[in-house]
Amino acid sequence: MAEILGTTSPDLIRHGNSDGGTTPGYTVPEQVNEMWREKPVRRFTMRDGREAWLVTGMAEVRTVLADPRFSRVEARRLGAVMSPAVIFTKPGILDLDPPEHTRLRRLVAGEFSARRMRGLRPRIQRIADELIGTMKAAGPPADLAEQLSYPLPIAVICEILGVPYADRERFRLWADRVSAPGTQPQEAVAALRSLFDYMGGLVDDKRAHPDGSLLHGLVTARDEQGRLDDEELVTLGCGLLLAGYETTATMLGKGLLALLDNPDQLAVVRRDPRAVPGAVSEVLRHVTPGVDPHSGLIRATTADVELGGTTIPAHSVVVACNTAANFDPAAFRDPDRFDVTREDAAAHLAFGHGMHRCVGAQLAQIELEVAFAALFPAIPELRLAVPADEITYTQTALIRGLRSLPVLW
Repeated sequence: MAEILGTTSPDLIRHGNSDGGTTPGYTVPEQVNEMWREKPVRRFTMRDGREAWLVTGMAEVRTVLADPRFSRVEARRLGAVMSPAVIFTKPGILDLDPPEHTRLRRLVAGEFSARRMRGLRPRIQRIADELIGTMKAAGPPADLAEQLSYPLPIAVICEILGVPYADRERFRLWADRVSAPGTQPQEAVAALRSLFDYMGGLVDDKRAHPDGSLLHGLVTARDEQGRLDDEELVTLGCGLLLAGYETTATMLGKGLLALLDNPDQLAVVRRDPRAVPGAVSEVLRHVTPGVDPHSGLIRATTADVELGGTTIPAHSVVVACNTAANFDPAAFRDPDRFDVTREDAAAHLAFGHGMHRCVGAQLAQIELEVAFAALFPAIPELRLAVPADEITYTQTALIRGLRSLPVLW
């Protein structure tokens, strides 16, 4: 959902005091919010010393993400993108512009269509019910992060891709090592290579034992149709695996925290199951994956572009802060208020916009809907086990997730 350049955030950040104030750790620090609203397009200096343009207004962010003059390839050429392509000769799908991006996206878009995702809902429901049932049977206290928020999306994406669920701790550890602050470059590259070697082994297994999974479909597209090469196949598989669980797990955990920390809003969800989709949209709008004000989706201009009354010169790095756009008062009335009945919440940019909009957006939406709808009726007395300001977080180079979410009932 976001890329953070040059982050120096500590490994462990305590809820409520990371910004020196009292803003809950699942939303935007108040002073950051005010800074974002000063001007929708302005120059800033990134933490690595690079000069760039920060775009925070909803309309302007949408333009950056949809206008082909804002290029991912150009951003990579300028060295503004931290890419796993360091161990391969080709970039991944997120680092491409059309037509190469279009070619790869078409290979997976059909598997994540709204119709197919709706067809998965019963299976997602069974997984959620099993996890919640196991947690409830064990009795309180419980950790929603480790017992629901992480295992649910991991189980779902493993099933879609055809990845053994038993291997979840292996690839989760590699992913953490790649993005954890303080990880030495050689350690990050070693973890990344382990992940790619693992995916390469799965590709070989799908060739030998076809199973109808998405990964097997990509192997067929490679071997029988020549629609991508070996490196593209492996990098695409890794990207889908990591994106399919990490950001969803983060947003699910922080969304549950937001609801538990706002009893009046949770009461709306508990009263009326029809409120769940709107609650999910509001969580996606209001809950943030990180707190760095200079984070967002990175592009670079291929020509001079007029945006928000400002001319951005050609070959400039641009950071489109979709999180800030979700708090734009020109787009959302009283945007700081967490309101699960908000009618315009679905206009959020949590999944991005334009050609690079998250291909798994529909899947993530359904997973959150199922989890919310299943959890609260199953355990009506569910509540936080500790004060909200004692919740702790992990910080990677990309997102800030819950270390734990202790609850009682």
